[in-house]
Amino acid sequence: MRRTAAEIAAAAVYESYPDVELWGGGETPTGFSYDFYFPHPIHAHIIEEKIRQIIHERRPIRTMEMVSFSAGELLKSEGHHARVSELEEGMVEIIQIGSFHDLSPGPHLKNTAELAAFKISAKPLPDKGMRLTGWCHNSKSELKEFLKKLNNYCEPEQLGEKMGLWKGGVWLSEGLKMRQHLIQFLKKQWFQDAFEIAAPAGGDRTTLHRSFEKEKVAEFWSEGFQETHLQISFFDQSEEDMISCLQSIGKTLTILGFDHSTSLKGRVTDYVVEDGIGRSHTILQVKRTSRKGSPTVDFCINGVVEKMLFLLLEKNLMMVELEN
Repeated sequence: MRRTAAEIAAAAVYESYPDVELWGGGETPTGFSYDFYFPHPIHAHIIEEKIRQIIHERRPIRTMEMVSFSAGELLKSEGHHARVSELEEGMVEIIQIGSFHDLSPGPHLKNTAELAAFKISAKPLPDKGMRLTGWCHNSKSELKEFLKKLNNYCEPEQLGEKMGLWKGGVWLSEGLKMRQHLIQFLKKQWFQDAFEIAAPAGGDRTTLHRSFEKEKVAEFWSEGFQETHLQISFFDQSEEDMISCLQSIGKTLTILGFDHSTSLKGRVTDYVVEDGIGRSHTILQVKRTSRKGSPTVDFCINGVVEKMLFLLLEKNLMMVELEN
């Protein structure tokens, strides 16, 4: 829906301001955006009214696969020269909304009437650019609730400063205490029976861990402010051991209060949580690293402590409880 909403908004701008030049856009973690070149202000209320008109007209939406050259000629005929420069060789996907065309791979909605509720804003960019930012949901009530959350939302990094946990790139005492509580909790959950090391940052950690010839090697290392990495490497394990570990990770995240989902991409399992405005964050990864032909399983857990801490702060959890 978000990708299609960006294109409907682009069509509305193009039809309202024929001299505009499309720079491109698409979906964002919370909505959609589209950038334009236009030397005059683009008024959001005019575009919103035009979008409503396009929705009311129930225009069909088509996605066409075209040869790159033909797509370029079509886009040039409508004045979308900046979009032509993004074309690659071979076949490309073009979206059609009425007489408007743009370079935009699917999937897309089938009809503009499917865009039930939306809100947009406009702001200037350098070089006479304009950015249209928008949000869309399945109903007006859902959109209203989301915009209320967005209006009251405070980024975790800013929340930490307001709470006196860090300031100007420096941890303060209360922040250090909370961070250490989280580290100790994670150690209690996952470092049992592990050979714990402390090594300088950099290099292939899995290769480093394997050099110790232990079944389980764990460490925390820092790569800068608010970037404390965790890695636990498991060697010569059974499939059952790996499954048990995955279940343990899920249990730990549940104890921390995270509603999470998993996403499998090849040899990597991502543990994903959403923040207060619906953005997805990979909070932990489990990567299978078995050597070719090995009858056993090697795998490792990776994560960043501060990312967990930020999301915990957002949930207003008391970190001191993790000691119990």
